[in-house]
Amino acid sequence: MRTLVGERLPKFSKKESMMVKGSLDFLGLNYYTAFYAANVVVANSVNISYSADSLANQTSDRKGILICPPAASSWLHVYPRGLRDLLIYVKENYNNPTIYITENGVDELNNSTLPL
Repeated sequence: MRTLVGERLPKFSKKESMMVKGSLDFLGLNYYTAFYAANVVVANSVNISYSADSLANQTSDRKGILICPPAASSWLHVYPRGLRDLLIYVKENYNNPTIYITENGVDELNNSTLPL
């Protein structure tokens, strides 16, 4: 990670690393959609971003098959199981922390026949 991200990744002493490891009071979670991911072999040094740092190509379809039904926004696909899977992953891999779901949902096209 240090080779890929360089100076954008903060440096911690061993003491600081030990102090912060596992030290969270809660996890705030925003969840909206899911993507397929494929390995990117070469980092994109032109477009430096969190997405580029993951070395993954994110896509909503694989071989022409959507990961899940689309919502009104082109980038948003409705995959509620993803939230469940993420919660289980966090529970099992991060010592079952307190989790606050701070954002989630989907958008819909305007339908004036439906009540608010």
